[in-house]
Amino acid sequence: MYGSGFFEMKIKVPHQDSAGVVTAFYLISNKQNGHDELDFEFLGNRKGKPITLQTNIFTEGVGNREQRIALNWFDPSADFHTYQILWNQHQIV
Repeated sequence: MYGSGFFEMKIKVPHQDSAGVVTAFYLISNKQNGHDELDFEFLGNRKGKPITLQTNIFTEGVGNREQRIALNWFDPSADFHTYQILWNQHQIV
């Protein structure tokens, strides 16, 4: 498992009809069995629909922590936006 880190990404997702496209940033361990993983994904959408942000965390290969947020309060395809993850021994923010 990773010890700790601060990760920053600048992302501009495709606009309009992007169904089937996933814009993603992953952190994954190199364990053969029971990997650790952080997923940060913008799911494609249909024109006029809000883009959905999906996150997930896997620890020792076990996930089930998926969250989906409809981004109807801002448009991540309008410009580049900065996203950050802080991962330390106590939390992931």
